[in-house]
Amino acid sequence: MKSVRILIADDHELVRQGMRSIFDGEPQWVVCGEAATGREAVAMALELKPDLLALDVALPEMNGIEVARHVRRDLPAAAVLIVTMHDSDQIVQDAMDAGAKGLVLKAEAGRTLADAVRAIVSGREFFSERVRRAAGRESTDGQHVRPRKPALLTSREREVLQLLAEGQANKEVATALGISTKTAETHRARIMAKLEVHSMSELVRYAIRNSIIQP
Repeated sequence: MKSVRILIADDHELVRQGMRSIFDGEPQWVVCGEAATGREAVAMALELKPDLLALDVALPEMNGIEVARHVRRDLPAAAVLIVTMHDSDQIVQDAMDAGAKGLVLKAEAGRTLADAVRAIVSGREFFSERVRRAAGRESTDGQHVRPRKPALLTSREREVLQLLAEGQANKEVATALGISTKTAETHRARIMAKLEVHSMSELVRYAIRNSIIQP
C-alpha cells in the first residue's frame, strides 16, 4: 500500500504533537512536516508536496482556510482536512469553498482524526457528526455538506484582513504580501466598505467572530 505523506499546521506545539501521535499509529502514514503559521504551511506544502494537509483554522499570518485555497490552487492533488475548535455553519461553508475534503473538531480529534484521514485518502469526504449537526445541511449519505453562498471578500482581501486584525500597519501588510503601501490602503478601504465597518475595532471583532484570528 502506498504511504500517505501528511503535513500538520497548528500554532500550538502540543496540538501538533497530539496529531502526530495519532498519525504515527498508522504504519502507512508519514508526517513529512509541521508548520506553526499559515505562510510556513504554504511554503512547506510547495516544497514537500504532501498527500494531505491537516490544518487548524486560526493560524497566524494566514488562516487555515486561506492556506487551503493556496494549496488547492498550486497543488490540486493534495487533500485538505480542517481541524478546528469551531463548528459554525460559516466555518464549514468556508472550508468547503476552499476545497477541503473534511472537517473535524479538536474536541473530537482523538476519536475521529484517523477516520477522517482514512476516508479522505480513499476519495471520500469526512465531516464529523457534530459538525454536520451544527451545519444543519446533512445529505442522504450522512457525509456530504455543500456550501451555500459565495465569499464576500476576495482571497487577497481576506489575507489583508487577517494581517490588519493581527495588528499590522498598512506598510507591514504591504511588505508581508509584496504589494505597495498604497495598494494595501486600497484593500483596507474596500474591506471596510464591503463589511460595512468603520473602525479597526469593528474589523477586529469581525475577524474574531468569523474565526479569522483568535481572541
